[in-house]
Amino acid sequence: MDNKKLKNYVLIQNLANGLVSPFMSFLAAVIGVPSIGISLVSSASSFFSGVVQVPLRRTSRIEQLLKLSTLLLAILWFTMAFIAYGNPTLYLITYIAIAIVSGANSFAWALIMERMSRGSRGQVLATYAFYGSIGGLLATLMTGLIVGSNYALMHYVFITSAFLILMNVINIWNMEPMDPECQVTDRLLSTIRNNRKLIRFLLINTLFAIVWSFAWPLFPLAQVYLLNMNTEQLAIVNVISGVSTLILQRHVGKWFDRNRKLIMFLGRFLLITFPLSYALANNVYVIYVANTIAGFTNSASNVAYISFVYDNSEDRRTAVSLYNLFYGIGTLIGSLMSGALVTVVSNYLGLRNGVRYMLLSDATARALIATLYMSV
Repeated sequence: MDNKKLKNYVLIQNLANGLVSPFMSFLAAVIGVPSIGISLVSSASSFFSGVVQVPLRRTSRIEQLLKLSTLLLAILWFTMAFIAYGNPTLYLITYIAIAIVSGANSFAWALIMERMSRGSRGQVLATYAFYGSIGGLLATLMTGLIVGSNYALMHYVFITSAFLILMNVINIWNMEPMDPECQVTDRLLSTIRNNRKLIRFLLINTLFAIVWSFAWPLFPLAQVYLLNMNTEQLAIVNVISGVSTLILQRHVGKWFDRNRKLIMFLGRFLLITFPLSYALANNVYVIYVANTIAGFTNSASNVAYISFVYDNSEDRRTAVSLYNLFYGIGTLIGSLMSGALVTVVSNYLGLRNGVRYMLLSDATARALIATLYMSV
Protein backbone atom coordinates (compact mmCIF):
# COMPACT_ATOMS: atom_id res chain seq x y z
CA MET A 1 0.00 0.00 0.00
CA ASP A 2 1.14 3.53 -0.82
CA ASN A 3 1.24 5.42 2.49
CA LYS A 4 1.26 8.82 0.79
CA LYS A 5 -1.75 7.95 -1.33
CA LEU A 6 -3.65 6.68 1.71
CA LYS A 7 -2.84 9.80 3.71
CA ASN A 8 -4.00 11.97 0.81
CA TYR A 9 -7.16 9.89 0.62
CA VAL A 10 -8.11 10.30 4.27
CA LEU A 11 -7.26 14.00 4.14
CA ILE A 12 -9.42 14.70 1.07
CA GLN A 13 -12.23 12.42 2.18
CA ASN A 14 -12.46 14.11 5.56
CA LEU A 15 -12.23 17.51 3.91
CA ALA A 16 -15.29 16.63 1.80
CA ASN A 17 -17.04 15.05 4.76
CA GLY A 18 -16.28 17.99 7.03
CA LEU A 19 -17.98 20.38 4.63
CA VAL A 20 -21.34 18.70 5.10
CA SER A 21 -21.64 15.99 7.76
CA PRO A 22 -21.53 18.16 10.92
CA PHE A 23 -24.56 20.08 9.63
CA MET A 24 -26.86 17.33 8.37
CA SER A 25 -28.99 16.85 11.52
CA PHE A 26 -29.08 20.61 12.06
CA LEU A 27 -30.23 21.20 8.47
CA ALA A 28 -32.86 18.48 8.84
CA ALA A 29 -34.36 20.47 11.71
CA VAL A 30 -34.10 23.70 9.71
CA ILE A 31 -35.90 22.39 6.59
CA GLY A 32 -38.71 20.78 8.58
CA VAL A 33 -37.84 17.08 8.77
CA PRO A 34 -40.07 15.57 11.54
CA SER A 35 -38.46 14.48 14.82
CA ILE A 36 -38.48 10.79 13.82
CA GLY A 37 -36.81 11.77 10.54
CA ILE A 38 -34.19 13.74 12.47
CA SER A 39 -33.61 10.58 14.52
CA LEU A 40 -32.96 8.65 11.31
CA VAL A 41 -30.60 11.32 10.00
CA SER A 42 -28.74 11.34 13.33
CA SER A 43 -28.28 7.56 13.40
CA ALA A 44 -28.12 6.81 9.66
CA SER A 45 -24.34 6.81 9.37
CA SER A 46 -24.11 4.33 12.25
CA PHE A 47 -27.05 2.02 11.61
CA PHE A 48 -27.13 1.69 7.85
CA SER A 49 -23.37 1.46 7.55
CA GLY A 50 -23.38 -1.28 10.18
CA VAL A 51 -26.06 -3.28 8.37
CA VAL A 52 -24.36 -3.10 4.98
CA GLN A 53 -21.04 -4.30 6.35
CA VAL A 54 -22.25 -7.78 7.34
CA PRO A 55 -22.75 -9.05 3.75
CA LEU A 56 -19.59 -7.21 2.67
CA ARG A 57 -17.39 -9.23 5.04
CA ARG A 58 -16.95 -11.83 2.27
CA THR A 59 -15.63 -9.26 -0.20
CA SER A 60 -12.19 -10.19 -1.48
CA ARG A 61 -11.35 -7.03 -3.45
CA ILE A 62 -11.16 -4.44 -0.72
CA GLU A 63 -9.42 -1.85 -2.88
CA GLN A 64 -12.20 -2.17 -5.50
CA LEU A 65 -14.82 -1.67 -2.81
CA LEU A 66 -13.04 1.50 -1.69
CA LYS A 67 -12.95 2.86 -5.24
CA LEU A 68 -16.57 2.05 -6.09
CA SER A 69 -17.98 3.35 -2.82
CA THR A 70 -16.03 6.60 -3.19
CA LEU A 71 -17.42 7.10 -6.70
CA LEU A 72 -21.00 6.44 -5.53
CA LEU A 73 -20.58 8.91 -2.68
CA ALA A 74 -19.66 11.63 -5.17
CA ILE A 75 -22.78 10.88 -7.22
CA LEU A 76 -25.04 10.93 -4.16
CA TRP A 77 -23.72 14.26 -2.91
CA PHE A 78 -24.40 15.71 -6.36
CA THR A 79 -27.93 14.32 -5.99
CA MET A 80 -28.27 16.03 -2.63
CA ALA A 81 -27.15 19.33 -4.14
CA PHE A 82 -29.36 19.37 -7.23
CA ILE A 83 -32.44 17.34 -6.24
CA ALA A 84 -32.86 16.51 -2.56
CA TYR A 85 -31.90 19.52 -0.43
CA GLY A 86 -34.95 21.54 0.61
CA ASN A 87 -37.37 18.63 0.25
CA PRO A 88 -37.65 16.85 3.65
CA THR A 89 -38.55 13.44 2.18
CA LEU A 90 -35.90 13.41 -0.57
CA TYR A 91 -33.37 14.81 1.88
CA LEU A 92 -33.98 11.89 4.24
CA ILE A 93 -33.91 9.25 1.48
CA THR A 94 -30.75 10.61 -0.12
CA TYR A 95 -28.94 10.86 3.19
CA ILE A 96 -29.84 7.27 4.06
CA ALA A 97 -28.38 6.20 0.70
CA ILE A 98 -25.23 8.19 1.50
CA ALA A 99 -25.03 6.45 4.88
CA ILE A 100 -25.29 3.00 3.27
CA VAL A 101 -22.53 3.71 0.77
CA SER A 102 -20.42 5.36 3.48
CA GLY A 103 -20.72 2.13 5.46
CA ALA A 104 -19.20 0.16 2.59
CA ASN A 105 -16.51 2.80 2.25
CA SER A 106 -15.62 2.83 5.96
CA PHE A 107 -15.55 -0.99 6.04
CA ALA A 108 -13.00 -1.08 3.23
CA TRP A 109 -10.97 1.61 4.98
CA ALA A 110 -11.10 -0.23 8.33
CA LEU A 111 -9.70 -3.40 6.75
CA ILE A 112 -6.91 -1.45 5.09
CA MET A 113 -6.09 0.22 8.41
CA GLU A 114 -6.08 -3.13 10.18
CA ARG A 115 -3.29 -4.25 7.86
CA MET A 116 -1.37 -0.99 8.13
CA SER A 117 -1.53 -0.79 11.94
CA ARG A 118 -0.29 -4.25 12.87
CA GLY A 119 2.38 -4.01 15.57
CA SER A 120 1.47 -0.49 16.74
CA ARG A 121 -2.29 -0.02 16.75
CA GLY A 122 -2.57 3.16 18.76
CA GLN A 123 0.12 5.21 17.05
CA VAL A 124 -0.67 4.21 13.46
CA LEU A 125 -4.43 4.65 13.78
CA ALA A 126 -3.89 7.96 15.56
CA THR A 127 -1.60 9.16 12.76
CA TYR A 128 -4.21 8.50 10.07
CA ALA A 129 -6.95 9.98 12.24
CA PHE A 130 -4.74 13.07 12.64
CA TYR A 131 -4.55 13.56 8.87
CA GLY A 132 -8.31 13.07 8.63
CA SER A 133 -8.98 15.61 11.35
CA ILE A 134 -6.99 18.29 9.53
CA GLY A 135 -9.23 18.03 6.47
CA GLY A 136 -12.48 17.94 8.41
CA LEU A 137 -11.50 20.85 10.62
CA LEU A 138 -10.72 23.24 7.75
CA ALA A 139 -13.84 22.25 5.82
CA THR A 140 -16.26 22.68 8.71
CA LEU A 141 -14.92 26.14 9.46
CA MET A 142 -15.26 27.08 5.79
CA THR A 143 -18.90 25.98 5.62
CA GLY A 144 -19.83 27.81 8.79
CA LEU A 145 -18.23 31.08 7.72
CA ILE A 146 -19.69 31.00 4.20
CA VAL A 147 -23.22 29.80 4.98
CA GLY A 148 -23.97 31.44 8.33
CA SER A 149 -27.79 31.74 8.36
CA ASN A 150 -28.18 31.69 4.57
CA TYR A 151 -29.00 27.99 4.29
CA ALA A 152 -29.64 28.17 0.53
CA LEU A 153 -25.85 28.33 0.09
CA MET A 154 -25.63 24.72 1.22
CA HIS A 155 -26.42 23.71 -2.38
CA TYR A 156 -22.95 24.92 -3.35
CA VAL A 157 -21.34 23.26 -0.34
CA PHE A 158 -22.82 19.91 -1.38
CA ILE A 159 -21.47 20.40 -4.91
CA THR A 160 -17.99 21.20 -3.55
CA SER A 161 -18.05 18.09 -1.38
CA ALA A 162 -19.04 15.95 -4.36
CA PHE A 163 -16.19 17.35 -6.49
CA LEU A 164 -13.63 16.66 -3.75
CA ILE A 165 -14.78 13.06 -3.45
CA LEU A 166 -14.56 12.73 -7.22
CA MET A 167 -10.94 13.93 -6.99
CA ASN A 168 -10.32 11.19 -4.45
CA VAL A 169 -11.59 8.59 -6.90
CA ILE A 170 -8.79 9.69 -9.23
CA ASN A 171 -6.32 9.63 -6.32
CA ILE A 172 -6.92 5.95 -5.51
CA TRP A 173 -7.86 4.58 -8.95
CA ASN A 174 -4.47 2.93 -9.46
CA MET A 175 -4.10 1.77 -5.88
CA GLU A 176 -2.32 -1.56 -5.55
CA PRO A 177 -4.34 -4.66 -4.55
CA MET A 178 -4.50 -5.52 -0.87
CA ASP A 179 -1.89 -7.87 0.51
CA PRO A 180 -3.35 -11.42 0.24
CA GLU A 181 -2.41 -11.91 3.89
CA CYS A 182 -5.43 -9.80 4.78
CA GLN A 183 -7.85 -12.15 3.06
CA VAL A 184 -9.32 -14.36 5.79
CA THR A 185 -11.92 -17.07 5.86
CA ASP A 186 -15.39 -16.00 6.93
CA ARG A 187 -16.33 -17.47 10.32
CA LEU A 188 -19.43 -15.61 11.45
CA LEU A 189 -20.97 -18.34 13.61
CA SER A 190 -17.72 -19.38 15.25
CA THR A 191 -16.90 -15.75 16.05
CA ILE A 192 -20.26 -15.36 17.78
CA ARG A 193 -20.11 -18.69 19.64
CA ASN A 194 -16.47 -18.92 20.68
CA ASN A 195 -15.18 -15.42 21.36
CA ARG A 196 -16.88 -14.50 24.63
CA LYS A 197 -14.54 -11.60 25.32
CA LEU A 198 -15.39 -9.97 22.01
CA ILE A 199 -19.13 -10.61 22.34
CA ARG A 200 -19.15 -9.13 25.85
CA PHE A 201 -17.43 -6.03 24.51
CA LEU A 202 -19.90 -5.79 21.60
CA LEU A 203 -22.87 -6.02 23.96
CA ILE A 204 -21.47 -3.32 26.27
CA ASN A 205 -20.66 -1.14 23.28
CA THR A 206 -24.18 -1.63 21.90
CA LEU A 207 -25.73 -0.68 25.22
CA PHE A 208 -23.61 2.45 25.32
CA ALA A 209 -24.54 3.20 21.70
CA ILE A 210 -28.20 3.30 22.75
CA VAL A 211 -27.65 5.89 25.48
CA TRP A 212 -25.08 7.78 23.40
CA SER A 213 -27.36 8.14 20.39
CA PHE A 214 -30.36 9.00 22.56
CA ALA A 215 -29.05 12.57 22.68
CA TRP A 216 -28.32 12.90 18.96
CA PRO A 217 -31.80 14.04 17.84
CA LEU A 218 -31.91 16.32 20.87
CA PHE A 219 -28.75 18.23 19.97
CA PRO A 220 -30.11 19.86 16.77
CA LEU A 221 -33.36 20.70 18.60
CA ALA A 222 -31.33 22.33 21.37
CA GLN A 223 -29.19 24.17 18.83
CA VAL A 224 -32.21 25.54 16.96
CA TYR A 225 -34.79 26.07 19.72
CA LEU A 226 -32.79 26.53 22.94
CA LEU A 227 -29.71 28.44 21.79
CA ASN A 228 -30.84 29.80 18.38
CA MET A 229 -27.55 28.77 16.79
CA ASN A 230 -26.65 29.16 13.12
CA THR A 231 -24.19 27.24 10.93
CA GLU A 232 -21.36 29.67 11.77
CA GLN A 233 -21.71 28.94 15.49
CA LEU A 234 -22.09 25.23 14.81
CA ALA A 235 -18.90 25.37 12.75
CA ILE A 236 -17.07 27.05 15.63
CA VAL A 237 -18.21 24.23 17.93
CA ASN A 238 -16.83 21.67 15.49
CA VAL A 239 -13.60 23.62 14.98
CA ILE A 240 -12.97 23.75 18.74
CA SER A 241 -13.62 20.03 18.87
CA GLY A 242 -11.35 19.47 15.87
CA VAL A 243 -8.44 21.56 17.19
CA SER A 244 -8.64 19.78 20.51
CA THR A 245 -8.59 16.45 18.66
CA LEU A 246 -5.56 17.47 16.59
CA ILE A 247 -3.68 18.38 19.75
CA LEU A 248 -4.51 15.19 21.64
CA GLN A 249 -4.91 12.52 18.94
CA ARG A 250 -1.36 11.18 18.87
CA HIS A 251 -0.95 11.47 22.64
CA VAL A 252 -4.13 9.47 23.24
CA GLY A 253 -2.90 6.85 20.77
CA LYS A 254 0.30 6.44 22.81
CA TRP A 255 -1.62 6.41 26.11
CA PHE A 256 -3.90 3.73 24.72
CA ASP A 257 -0.95 1.48 23.91
CA ARG A 258 0.06 1.76 27.61
CA ASN A 259 -3.32 1.61 29.41
CA ARG A 260 -6.12 0.44 27.16
CA LYS A 261 -8.85 -0.14 29.74
CA LEU A 262 -8.55 3.33 31.27
CA ILE A 263 -8.69 5.08 27.90
CA MET A 264 -11.74 3.01 26.88
CA PHE A 265 -13.54 4.00 30.10
CA LEU A 266 -12.64 7.70 30.01
CA GLY A 267 -13.40 7.93 26.29
CA ARG A 268 -17.00 6.99 27.09
CA PHE A 269 -17.44 8.55 30.53
CA LEU A 270 -16.40 12.05 29.44
CA LEU A 271 -19.15 12.01 26.81
CA ILE A 272 -21.51 13.10 29.59
CA THR A 273 -20.07 16.59 29.02
CA PHE A 274 -22.10 17.25 25.88
CA PRO A 275 -25.69 16.53 26.97
CA LEU A 276 -24.94 18.32 30.25
CA SER A 277 -23.65 21.40 28.45
CA TYR A 278 -26.66 21.66 26.13
CA ALA A 279 -29.09 21.05 28.98
CA LEU A 280 -27.59 23.67 31.29
CA ALA A 281 -26.14 26.30 28.95
CA ASN A 282 -27.76 29.71 28.69
CA ASN A 283 -25.54 30.79 25.79
CA VAL A 284 -23.41 29.26 23.07
CA TYR A 285 -20.12 30.08 24.81
CA VAL A 286 -20.77 27.28 27.32
CA ILE A 287 -20.97 24.88 24.38
CA TYR A 288 -17.67 26.21 23.03
CA VAL A 289 -15.92 25.50 26.34
CA ALA A 290 -17.50 22.06 26.71
CA ASN A 291 -16.24 20.99 23.29
CA THR A 292 -12.62 21.25 24.35
CA ILE A 293 -13.26 17.85 25.98
CA ALA A 294 -14.03 16.42 22.54
CA GLY A 295 -10.31 16.21 21.78
CA PHE A 296 -9.98 13.35 24.22
CA THR A 297 -13.29 11.61 23.50
CA ASN A 298 -12.85 11.85 19.72
CA SER A 299 -9.28 10.58 19.93
CA ALA A 300 -10.33 7.63 22.06
CA SER A 301 -13.18 6.84 19.65
CA ASN A 302 -10.81 6.95 16.68
CA VAL A 303 -8.41 4.45 18.25
CA ALA A 304 -9.51 2.51 21.31
CA TYR A 305 -12.64 0.56 20.40
CA ILE A 306 -11.77 -0.60 16.90
CA SER A 307 -8.30 -1.57 18.19
CA PHE A 308 -9.93 -3.80 20.80
CA VAL A 309 -11.85 -5.53 18.00
CA TYR A 310 -8.72 -5.96 15.87
CA ASP A 311 -6.72 -7.45 18.73
CA ASN A 312 -9.39 -9.81 20.08
CA SER A 313 -10.47 -11.58 16.91
CA GLU A 314 -9.03 -14.03 14.43
CA ASP A 315 -11.45 -13.28 11.60
CA ARG A 316 -11.11 -9.51 11.64
CA ARG A 317 -13.47 -8.97 8.71
CA THR A 318 -16.32 -10.64 10.55
CA ALA A 319 -15.39 -8.97 13.84
CA VAL A 320 -15.33 -5.48 12.31
CA SER A 321 -18.65 -6.04 10.54
CA LEU A 322 -20.24 -7.31 13.78
CA TYR A 323 -18.80 -4.36 15.71
CA ASN A 324 -20.38 -1.90 13.29
CA LEU A 325 -23.65 -3.85 13.04
CA PHE A 326 -24.16 -4.03 16.82
CA TYR A 327 -23.17 -0.39 17.20
CA GLY A 328 -25.47 0.66 14.36
CA ILE A 329 -28.45 -1.20 15.82
CA GLY A 330 -27.81 0.46 19.16
CA THR A 331 -27.68 3.95 17.68
CA LEU A 332 -30.89 3.39 15.72
CA ILE A 333 -32.71 2.19 18.83
CA GLY A 334 -31.48 5.12 20.91
CA SER A 335 -32.21 7.76 18.27
CA LEU A 336 -35.70 6.46 17.46
CA MET A 337 -36.56 6.20 21.16
CA SER A 338 -35.46 9.80 21.65
CA GLY A 339 -37.28 11.07 18.56
CA ALA A 340 -40.53 9.44 19.64
CA LEU A 341 -40.19 10.36 23.32
CA VAL A 342 -39.36 14.02 22.76
CA THR A 343 -42.74 14.52 21.10
CA VAL A 344 -44.55 12.95 24.07
CA VAL A 345 -42.50 14.76 26.71
CA SER A 346 -42.86 18.10 24.92
CA ASN A 347 -46.65 17.82 25.03
CA TYR A 348 -46.44 17.88 28.83
CA LEU A 349 -43.41 20.04 29.55
CA GLY A 350 -43.02 22.11 26.39
CA LEU A 351 -40.25 21.59 23.84
CA ARG A 352 -37.55 23.57 25.66
CA ASN A 353 -37.98 21.92 29.06
CA GLY A 354 -38.60 18.53 27.49
CA VAL A 355 -35.30 18.64 25.61
CA ARG A 356 -33.43 19.82 28.73
CA TYR A 357 -34.75 17.05 31.00
CA MET A 358 -34.12 14.37 28.40
CA LEU A 359 -30.51 15.56 27.96
CA LEU A 360 -29.93 15.44 31.72
CA SER A 361 -31.33 11.92 31.87
CA ASP A 362 -29.08 10.84 29.03
CA ALA A 363 -25.98 12.23 30.75
CA THR A 364 -26.76 10.08 33.79
CA ALA A 365 -27.25 6.99 31.63
CA ARG A 366 -23.96 7.59 29.81
CA ALA A 367 -22.06 7.79 33.10
CA LEU A 368 -23.56 4.53 34.38
CA ILE A 369 -22.97 2.50 31.22
CA ALA A 370 -19.40 3.85 30.79
CA THR A 371 -18.35 2.04 33.96
CA LEU A 372 -18.97 -1.30 32.23
CA TYR A 373 -15.91 -0.71 30.01
CA MET A 374 -13.71 -1.31 33.06
CA SER A 375 -14.81 -4.95 32.96
CA VAL A 376 -13.88 -5.79 29.36
